[in-house]
Amino acid sequence: MAPPPGINSPDRRFVVTELDETTGVETVVITSTPLSKNYSTDAAVRPGVLNNARTWLLANPGVYRIYSPCNPPNEYYTDGDCVWDSRVSDPL
Repeated sequence: MAPPPGINSPDRRFVVTELDETTGVETVVITSTPLSKNYSTDAAVRPGVLNNARTWLLANPGVYRIYSPCNPPNEYYTDGDCVWDSRVSDPL
């Protein structure tokens, strides 16, 4: 599966995408605020991201993926950065 399009500072944000299963294209629907530079963990931000994603999923049924912040110098998210996929995981 192709990763979602790049966004500014992908190494410092969580991203929630929606997958169009017909075309295989992922579209970014939610992004977290950027983590601080030189962050050591995303633990403080992760619960809020999951809660926002849960709210979005309940209001907008579909196929979604959550990507964690990736390591620089990546410009795009990859399947390895995916931390949750609605097709294979229990609901958040």
